[in-house]
Amino acid sequence: MRFIMQRKPSILVLFPYFGTLPEWFDLFHYTLLRNPSIHFLFFTDIDLKSFRAPNVDNIPMRLDEYAQLASLKIGIPIELKSSYKICDLRPFFGVIHEEHIKGYDFYGHGDVDLLFGDVRSFYSNEILNKYDVLSTHADVLSGHFCLFRNIRSNRGLMLKNICDFQEKLDCSENLGIDEGPLLKLYQMDNRRFTSSKIPIWKHIKAGRAANLYLKEQYTTPFIPKPWTDGSLNSGQPSEWVYRDGLITNDRDIGRNFIYLHFMNFKSSAFRADNTPAPWEGKKICFAKAEDMKRGVSIGPSGIHPII
Repeated sequence: MRFIMQRKPSILVLFPYFGTLPEWFDLFHYTLLRNPSIHFLFFTDIDLKSFRAPNVDNIPMRLDEYAQLASLKIGIPIELKSSYKICDLRPFFGVIHEEHIKGYDFYGHGDVDLLFGDVRSFYSNEILNKYDVLSTHADVLSGHFCLFRNIRSNRGLMLKNICDFQEKLDCSENLGIDEGPLLKLYQMDNRRFTSSKIPIWKHIKAGRAANLYLKEQYTTPFIPKPWTDGSLNSGQPSEWVYRDGLITNDRDIGRNFIYLHFMNFKSSAFRADNTPAPWEGKKICFAKAEDMKRGVSIGPSGIHPII
């Protein structure tokens, strides 16, 4: 029987981020502050001193230094020609950042091209006590935000299978290891337990099957998967609001969302119907952090304060 924690499980979200900040970063940062019981840690070559807060911190580091850290912890040479390749290192964060995540019940990773809603209202104590991996997509692990219980079987899963992934890590392009391939690895590892004829007690030292919480949270509009109303691609909700710590849109009345991911607002690369991304190549953020108290609208014309 699993021990149920009476206290609120602690969470640390890791953000290795290098280069330049997106124009909405101060708004993103505001949504971190609105989740005060979750800690966020950046590894970056950007001066983020002014963004430090009780639940937000940063460790100064260059991209090449981060590659050296990953190489040391994983045990193979890692070269990062682009910070985008760090996405393929996310499945190794439990090893790379073992010292940073020590003492936390969960660790995770996220993107900065989003605004968080009230995360704890979606990941309650009951859910966190029950599950080991939490994804905001039902069919794949969500690269833009995913949580892992801080246990040896999670931290070491990819290291145990490093031979299968070393060639992919050597490739300079991001191959999305943190999404579909990592989920398949969990599913394969779980079958090792559920199909085995060896008494379950003999698996105790080796670990146990991971409980996966794969629930579609509808965070990323303009994709070929059906929305709550069955709409697809560019037919999905385009008018959104951040107000009082909650994310809503003009179609899903009475519903709020764990976060809004800007991916298909800002880039056409993943829009399956080949429609243009409305923000691409434009200045889109016309709101400031202080506007977040009253609220902001997010839509094809950009991010605007609510008057």
